[in-house]
Amino acid sequence: MKNFLLFVLFLLFIPLSGYSQMFSVDDSSPVRQQQLGTATTLSVGWEIGDFDNRNSDLLDIDDYSFNDSILKLRLESPGIDIGLGLGGSITGMDNNSYINILARLHNNLNLYMSDERNFILQAPIQITTDLKRVQRNNVDTEFQQSSFIVGSGIRTVARISENFDFSLKATPNYGFSFSQGNLFGGSLFRFDGTSQILIKNVFGNSGLALSYHFDYRRYDIDGDQNDYDYTSHSISIGITF
Repeated sequence: MKNFLLFVLFLLFIPLSGYSQMFSVDDSSPVRQQQLGTATTLSVGWEIGDFDNRNSDLLDIDDYSFNDSILKLRLESPGIDIGLGLGGSITGMDNNSYINILARLHNNLNLYMSDERNFILQAPIQITTDLKRVQRNNVDTEFQQSSFIVGSGIRTVARISENFDFSLKATPNYGFSFSQGNLFGGSLFRFDGTSQILIKNVFGNSGLALSYHFDYRRYDIDGDQNDYDYTSHSISIGITF
């Protein structure tokens, strides 16, 4: 049922085509030009994550708190984003292993577009589901929460010059979080933001993207053990096409 629901939501959130047609008087065949803010980016990044248990002063709970580095892989495109975060000894974690898998469906509603089409103000509408797991080394217990959240916010995209685009996005999100085998465990507030500089036509028709990502999450789960705050900052470099 969950997979069917996500499929239906995906159909509802398929964005309009990110391309427009331009016609030449000398050539009867149309030339397709990518619209502002519709590039697909495949990137790799480095994240500093702070995972903090708000009830760490209690003696009878397992504490999975950490402040360490995480390897991030992202695919961001019009309509769907996919992310993977990995942490362990290879990234400098001494006491924990970490994994985060994310999928986001989104559509950007235009609020304003300049006459020259070099500036866009949008309201992103998004649905996000993810899995976050933190496990202590040599211990069977773990923090594992899946989530389903919805959100909106603001996004701007500007064409600085012929070869440079800049985008900025910030979105608060709210929904529920649950552990394996449970339908509902608690709530999750998330605020995330991204800024990106896109340098076009660096590798033929492909561009280079330099990005900064911010992520804050507040887990309020039944009981005291899984009430965590997560704050991270990451930078990434990627190819756009």
